[in-house]
Amino acid sequence: MKEITDPFRHEFWRAYQKRFQRPEDEIFLRPDLWDRMAESYDDLEESPFYREMVETVVAEMERIGALSPGLSLLDLCCGTGTYTVRFAPRVKRVVALDVSAGMLAMLRQKIKVRGFENVETVQADWRSWDPGETFDTVFVSLTPVLNDLDQVERILSVTRRYLVLVHWAGLRENELFLEILRRFFKASPRTRSPGAVVLFNYLFSRGFPAEVRFFCGMWERRRPVEKELERVLFRLRGEGYSVNEGVRERIRTFLEERSREGRVLSRTRVRIALLLADLKREALVFGKK
Repeated sequence: MKEITDPFRHEFWRAYQKRFQRPEDEIFLRPDLWDRMAESYDDLEESPFYREMVETVVAEMERIGALSPGLSLLDLCCGTGTYTVRFAPRVKRVVALDVSAGMLAMLRQKIKVRGFENVETVQADWRSWDPGETFDTVFVSLTPVLNDLDQVERILSVTRRYLVLVHWAGLRENELFLEILRRFFKASPRTRSPGAVVLFNYLFSRGFPAEVRFFCGMWERRRPVEKELERVLFRLRGEGYSVNEGVRERIRTFLEERSREGRVLSRTRVRIALLLADLKREALVFGKK
């Protein structure tokens, strides 16, 4: 097959994205791993930068009309529902889908406490789930699903008007994890997809120019040593490393030495992009080819 070199064709971006895909990426789509993370997942909301980002995303969606009382919304890979509970009072109906039963259990508690009656939770793998309908707004945030443009194409197929994506934009650097990689594996993180850069260009090449806003800052979380160890091991598996019991214990000791009162400070420098696309705008000419 002849290589496509024209960046205004969506096939170019599909081929480009595949360069970054690895078999070990599948680990980030396994429900059992996210189940184990569910209980402490919301500790990220303790970060002022993260909370401000979430509120800004919601405000930007309201500004373009993606949140209004008559709309249906699909919150895809919703996790514990950080955004779901903010969407529910603003739209007619929310379908919140996630592969993890643990994540959805946390979300259902939030729904019960707030008394929402317009939220439907669905436990399923998006890659094989058939919604049987389309939605006025589809929202997807910080999930590995967005690294697969075949799945982004499926997402487009169930979006009636507004597509809102929140994704990594080339920077996700955890100081603690980098030190662990260097110290115990003499390695650096593998090169990953530019993330939102690819998404923007893919949508643009499909004829759907998106508005873009970037968030740059620091996530700070303090976790018990065992919880931090679990997350480190999770990340290491995603990097393709197998960790034996000896290395595991050395990493635990390393974390204990850096803990205060049994908790470890984890700091992550991030750059995240918000993409807002109105699919009912007139498509770009080259997007119709």
